[in-house]
Amino acid sequence: MIIRSEKPSDIEAITEVIKVAFEDHSFSEQTEHFIICDLRTAGALSISLVAEVHGRVVGHIAFSPVTISDGTTNWYGLGPVSVLPEYQGGRIGTAMIDKGITSLKSMGGKGCVIIGLPAYFNRFGFKNYRKLVHEGIPQEVFAAKSFAAWVPNGKVEYHEAFKKLSAIEKDAIADVIIDYCIEGIKLDSGNPVIESLIKKEVIAETIDGKFVMRLSALAKYDSYLGQIAQFRVAEMGRVHKNPILAAIHHGTDA
Repeated sequence: MIIRSEKPSDIEAITEVIKVAFEDHSFSEQTEHFIICDLRTAGALSISLVAEVHGRVVGHIAFSPVTISDGTTNWYGLGPVSVLPEYQGGRIGTAMIDKGITSLKSMGGKGCVIIGLPAYFNRFGFKNYRKLVHEGIPQEVFAAKSFAAWVPNGKVEYHEAFKKLSAIEKDAIADVIIDYCIEGIKLDSGNPVIESLIKKEVIAETIDGKFVMRLSALAKYDSYLGQIAQFRVAEMGRVHKNPILAAIHHGTDA
């Protein structure tokens, strides 16, 4: 097995490894390969390593910069870590993490954070620190590893690339945009996809039980859908203010 930096010719294989590695995980929103693509495009893929076995890319790991509210710099986020199912359990993930942390230190990194299972990441020296948090993430699955004698005190934010909607969520939002009206729209709040969009504050419930889109939040997750939604809301506002257009829209006589 060889652990090395990614090459342009690896990109297609990396994408496939990530998609296959996460496709059966219930916790995954199936956006991990998009995250890596966006990090790469933004120049924020600080470290991108692949595991190669007999000339085949079977694993991938990424490190990207994070921001911390206390102003601490040179800290990074580890992940996602991806290994093809048939190669899992062979310590490929362990080898990539060890190599990645060593590379971080050599490039002047001061520390690293991770979202994951403590039972796995504790063995690499990651620990929970009450003073270092990530909003919206349970503290027990958010851990840090400092390369110095101190740990920052503040809120951690990952790169914007991590704020992505899943394909299912995008489909749901597209349906909302198509059916949208100025007074809001009725949705099944018990639907897991709708629950996820509410949690991400992309949609919000009104006092009469309908839902409205939060355009600024949607734009942060998907600028294209945000632009379409903005146009739709503006169009609905124009129709709402014009009785003739409103009559046409509702299929009645003015």
